[in-house]
Amino acid sequence: MPDWSYHPFFKPVFFRMAPEEARALTMRLLEIQATTAAGRRLFKWLSPKPPQPSDAVELFGLKFPSPVGLASGIDTEATALTLLQHLNFGFVQVGPVYLQGRPRRYATDPMRIRDAHALVRSPNEKALRADELALRVGQTVDLSRPVGFLLGGENPAEEIACTNSAAAFYTLRANGKERVESLRRLRGMTKKPLLLRLPHGLSDSEMDALTDAMVEAGIDGCVALRGMPCALLADGEMDGPGAFASTLRATEHIARRHGKNLPIMGSGGVITPADAVALFDAGAGLIELYAGFVFSGPGLPARIMKAKQASTVQAKLPINNGDSSSPALQHPNNAPRSAAGGGLENVIPTRPRLFPELGPYLVGFTGIVLIGSGIFALLLAATVKMLPYDVQFLGMTMEDLCSRNACRIVHFMAHDRVSFGGSIISVGAIYAWLGAVPLRRGEAWAWWTAFISGVLGFGSFLTYLGYGYLDVWHGRATLALLPVFVIGLILSFRDLKGVRGPRALTQLGAKAWVYSPAGIGRLAMTFTAFGMILGGLIIMGVGMTRVFVPQDLEYMGVTRAELQALNPRLIPLIAHDRAGFGGGLCSTGLAVMACVWLGIKPGAAALWRTLLIAGVVGFATAIGVHPVVGYTSFVHLAPAYAGALAFTVGMAWLYKPMCRSDSGSRQFPDI
Repeated sequence: MPDWSYHPFFKPVFFRMAPEEARALTMRLLEIQATTAAGRRLFKWLSPKPPQPSDAVELFGLKFPSPVGLASGIDTEATALTLLQHLNFGFVQVGPVYLQGRPRRYATDPMRIRDAHALVRSPNEKALRADELALRVGQTVDLSRPVGFLLGGENPAEEIACTNSAAAFYTLRANGKERVESLRRLRGMTKKPLLLRLPHGLSDSEMDALTDAMVEAGIDGCVALRGMPCALLADGEMDGPGAFASTLRATEHIARRHGKNLPIMGSGGVITPADAVALFDAGAGLIELYAGFVFSGPGLPARIMKAKQASTVQAKLPINNGDSSSPALQHPNNAPRSAAGGGLENVIPTRPRLFPELGPYLVGFTGIVLIGSGIFALLLAATVKMLPYDVQFLGMTMEDLCSRNACRIVHFMAHDRVSFGGSIISVGAIYAWLGAVPLRRGEAWAWWTAFISGVLGFGSFLTYLGYGYLDVWHGRATLALLPVFVIGLILSFRDLKGVRGPRALTQLGAKAWVYSPAGIGRLAMTFTAFGMILGGLIIMGVGMTRVFVPQDLEYMGVTRAELQALNPRLIPLIAHDRAGFGGGLCSTGLAVMACVWLGIKPGAAALWRTLLIAGVVGFATAIGVHPVVGYTSFVHLAPAYAGALAFTVGMAWLYKPMCRSDSGSRQFPDI
């Protein structure tokens, strides 16, 4: 169950089930897969790359292949340890362990708080007998990770005696009031490493007293911290992002006081790789995952190791001690200083400009005009009319043409013009947003997006050279709008910030883990944009060459020769519409692709709404016109269906990251 299948498919299904039922079903499926060597090999093959030898950690006499472990509460009955160990875990924990076992007391234990990305559990959850659990761990095939046991705490001496042969180490819940004598008795119960799980809510002095006693009593380490007290369940403890601040603070405090004398296992609120790295930096030698494994998915341990390795490399980089001569350490926006110590503004005088934001407004105005033009094209097609110049060029009226083949030829032309109108409304909406938001901020990627998309969009008018029909009305409109767009780009360029060149197109608007909601949404939208670009290029090419695909002629009920015989100028006119639609579609696809990768950021609700409008209008016109005119070939419409489906999925996944996240961040949340 790697991330690529967990997040899009399994997680939505499991999260519709009660937490315990979902956990039990998952463990049962993994248990079945683990029963055969082929199943184990398949799971290992699909799992992330195993930890490197350099990732191994040695603490309290044990060697852990990686410092990331799985907390108890996931594989409570040791049914899938053989498989779970391959998810980059350095250890796994089972339990809680009770001498006589326990039935499940509450149907809602554990509890999932989906919006808070939290799980609540209590000591009242179901547990196997201690000896039965130890037997299962001992009989697990191909197990190569240390296994920890969470002791229930009612009869720790007897629980240890029943599980001592299978356990690599033990953890035990502390209440914060333990003193040296009681801790020494606990320590004397086993020769295996023993860690105490520290409670939330201790003051610094109480924490110091407890950890000092642990060190004096010879306790091997501590788990910081237990879950946060939660009144939603009796004796409930919650693990989720809300617990992380306390976990980090406790880890830093204990590490400063005791250093290596009391190894720390960070626990509580570890949901993202950044959380784990922060705990390692604070002094944790190990961490364990519980809620993070459920909400962030089975790939989280591998992503944590990757982030930890990157953090280690970054820490080894040389530090700039004020030497600005190194080009790698200079900021690209550093301005040269004058002899007086001032900036560039003290060397080159500046003068106020009239209409300082005129450039972005002109780009936005271009978008508004395109929207109006698209609406005009839709109205023209809806009323089944042609422009006067079209009539003059053909030498026949729409009524004359509609009398042939049950008006199918006219309806075919209308379907092209409706699709073309939708495409220029879509690209117009994006241009309007580019001018109103990112260009006004001086974002260079928006300038290059408008430039490249505009070159293709306006340049597609020249496709008439391929089919020989010069649409004078189209040409005049293009020549009237083009200077406005060009002047807008020229005036906007002078106010761009940062990197002004094409390299601005390589700088992501915000990073997103590929299987996060933002990552999945961005991939789906990328599929849509790529399909629009490719489809637009194909339609332009077809429009300039053979004009029709077989489904077109089949719908109209004519051959190309019959159309030529009907009116030799009819095919060039249809080709003009086709090529124009292809150019508009390709131009829109380029703009969408740039917005998806360079403009999408947390809190970018205006862009989300713009993409929604552009997509709904574009797909509604391109798909919706077909049943109206009776052109319902599935083969012809299949690419549009696929693009619309990907668009719907992408916008749904992007809604919360873009519209419900705090703005200003350059990193989307992983969950």
